[in-house]
Amino acid sequence: MDIDNISKIEHFSTFVDLSLKEFCEQLSSVLSLPQMTFITEDERASAELSFNGIDYNVSRPFKIGTLNEWDDSVPKDHNFGLVLSIDKTNTDFNYTKLEEIGNLLSTNFNTDLLHYRTWFSTGFSTEKVHIFTPNKK
Repeated sequence: MDIDNISKIEHFSTFVDLSLKEFCEQLSSVLSLPQMTFITEDERASAELSFNGIDYNVSRPFKIGTLNEWDDSVPKDHNFGLVLSIDKTNTDFNYTKLEEIGNLLSTNFNTDLLHYRTWFSTGFSTEKVHIFTPNKK
């Protein structure tokens, strides 16, 4: 997605004892998404998907603590980063949708999910400290 077409970017992190492939399969199932494309780089493996005006990017660095090195808002023990880039044409995405996604993922993976940043434009972002906790069934 072209940066000029992004209205905002939501940043999440968590610790889950799964491979990137397993995590993305569950993510796709829970959010009813198509299969993601996988990429391997020097420091991390990642997967991405553009679907219905949202770019999904999942990062799983090879070394615990890397996400924290990249952004000290992320706890040192988190091993997954999830970034949702929202296209300006996606007028359906709002805070209620963000909460729905956060709650679904936290409950599905049975772990706390940290929403730690919303990016609005170059040089302008807001740090968050909202933790989604699993719903007890």
